[in-house]
Amino acid sequence: MKFLLKKCLRKKAPEMKPGAILDAVISQSSATACKCLLYKLADYKRGGDLIDAINSGGLVAVEQLIREQFGVFMYNDGKGQVINRAEFLRWKYRDHTEVTIPIEASLSIHDPLGKWEDHKACWQMQYRGALGESLLHVLIICDSKIHTKLARVLLRVFPNLALDVMEGEEYLGASALHLSIAYSNNELVADLIEAGADINQRAIGSFFLPRDQQRMNPAKSTDYEGLAYMGEYPLAWAACCANESVYNLLVDCGADPDAQDSFGNMILHMVVVCDKLDMFGYALRHPKTPAKNGIVNQTGLTPLTLACKLGRAEVFREMLELSAREFWRYSNITCSGYPLNALDTLLPDGRTNWNSALFIILNGTKPEHLDMLDGGIIQRLLEEKWKTFAQNQFLKRLLILSTHLLCLSVSVYLRPAHEGEPEEESESALAASAAALQDRAEPGGTAEASDDYNAQTVARYCAELATIAGVLSYVVFQQGDEIKNQGLSAFLKQLSHAPAKAIFLFSNLLILACIPFRLIGDTDTEEAILIFAVPGSWFLLMFFAGAIRLTGPFVTMIYSMITGDMFTFGIIYCIVLCGFSQAFYFLYKGHPQVQSTMFNTYTSTWMALFQTTLGDYHYPDLNQTTMSNLSKIVFGIFMIFVPVPMLTLLIAMMGITYMTVIERFETEWIQAMSLDRCHPGVGHAPGG
Repeated sequence: MKFLLKKCLRKKAPEMKPGAILDAVISQSSATACKCLLYKLADYKRGGDLIDAINSGGLVAVEQLIREQFGVFMYNDGKGQVINRAEFLRWKYRDHTEVTIPIEASLSIHDPLGKWEDHKACWQMQYRGALGESLLHVLIICDSKIHTKLARVLLRVFPNLALDVMEGEEYLGASALHLSIAYSNNELVADLIEAGADINQRAIGSFFLPRDQQRMNPAKSTDYEGLAYMGEYPLAWAACCANESVYNLLVDCGADPDAQDSFGNMILHMVVVCDKLDMFGYALRHPKTPAKNGIVNQTGLTPLTLACKLGRAEVFREMLELSAREFWRYSNITCSGYPLNALDTLLPDGRTNWNSALFIILNGTKPEHLDMLDGGIIQRLLEEKWKTFAQNQFLKRLLILSTHLLCLSVSVYLRPAHEGEPEEESESALAASAAALQDRAEPGGTAEASDDYNAQTVARYCAELATIAGVLSYVVFQQGDEIKNQGLSAFLKQLSHAPAKAIFLFSNLLILACIPFRLIGDTDTEEAILIFAVPGSWFLLMFFAGAIRLTGPFVTMIYSMITGDMFTFGIIYCIVLCGFSQAFYFLYKGHPQVQSTMFNTYTSTWMALFQTTLGDYHYPDLNQTTMSNLSKIVFGIFMIFVPVPMLTLLIAMMGITYMTVIERFETEWIQAMSLDRCHPGVGHAPGG
């Protein structure tokens, strides 16, 4: 074989479905599979020379055949040797006469060359199959009694085969021990361990990764979901397969339950991922080597918080009970304490624990997350936090917000009309003349009017100053401290879960934006900004309304309808409106008084059709268009297609949302309100 060593350009390798190579080998659709000597000895269709030999001469004939003829397929007649990159490359490019070897920087993230380490092997690479497997691997995967007998005979004759691992990209690192555990072949597991199999071998091929990590561009944060992700180590595979006998055997041989895989997950993490409730307690309280419960993985999650993230409600409850410390028991009454390190939102040093179980549950979107709030220690924790820390602060901030809104309202209602404009000056002159005439009849009236005007002006300025002071206190000190303590990313993450606070913060920034326009005398721009700032400031009361049991479920319901039903309806409605707005725009071009209608421009046509959807239209106007009959037909189609079915569909969707929230309003309301209360700074009013 000839190798051409040169640099090659980085090219995107074609992505292969997990298990595709094995499927091709089983179906014998690959030319390589048909030519490979290994598959003539034993193939995945459960045929081959070994099967013929055992059928004709029994196990004695098979063992004799293996001893006499199989030594040539192995390194040093079965003693094995250390293989390097060159051996791997000869196997990988076995069907090529001339190849270009890529430089290391251009390798796929799953390519074995990128993480290659020289290691010992027994079955020669040139006789490996398409997966990089040896004969022993094939016999185990076939998973029948006769193949198990053949595997045990082969292992007894050549025990060093227990060290062989699959060398291909998909199944890289999978040993015979891994496969035997996966197929629940306990007898073969014992034979492999006795033969010297590596109990710390790691299966790191792409097939054994979570689904979102099997792509060429894996996700930055994985959800750990995958059919074959079982933690890389044989002990983790035994736990994920709920095989207690193999688990005990591996632990007795020195396997470490706290060993972490490429994602930082150890045994307890993996039984959570695979949802093995019984194995969690078994591994945690193992009589010889119990697993540690507080280890965090690469994303900072303990087994408890990982159960919260994945929505494993049953495992979560079991973990809480196992971690509880019982103080006393009387009959069926028990007094227990639960550690708060992984549960609570605050760390012992006062920092916010964003990976706490409480935060993960409250941010969760699965039905299982709501189940975790339904009674139990989490709800008790929320109630205690509310009574101890939040209730007084909540009332205090409500009072401060009410004062702020009162000052803002006084500032708005006492604003003079068109201050500083020429029209006002003329109106003021007329008012002064009228006042002068009135003074002749009522002496002292002018002084009283002037006093009232001065009192209103003083009150307005005081209210405006109080409003600005409250806004500055809120934006600069409170929000500035939050950004300083949490970081900008955590602060923005918090805002995404608190729409009322986000709107209120934006409104405060708009109020501050009014200051420069006031100084330069641009009253129109100032009032235009206030038009949006004032309603947004009142919107924070939605947070306080959501905290009341009477109105809380309805606030949650409104949020769900706006972000779900209204958003979905808006997408479809905009598509329909785009089509019909163009049709009506062209139809109204021949209207004699088109400038007096809302169909004179394309943008105003949108608003006209929106009003038509709500039932506000003037049907006789269609008679004055150039093609009145066609206009009426298009109008009829629009009315049948949009207001009737789409609005009815929107109402039906909202009805479903209403029923869903009402059914589970208690837990959803607790989740929404607790999320707001637990986020630092949510619900802060100016000056609070």
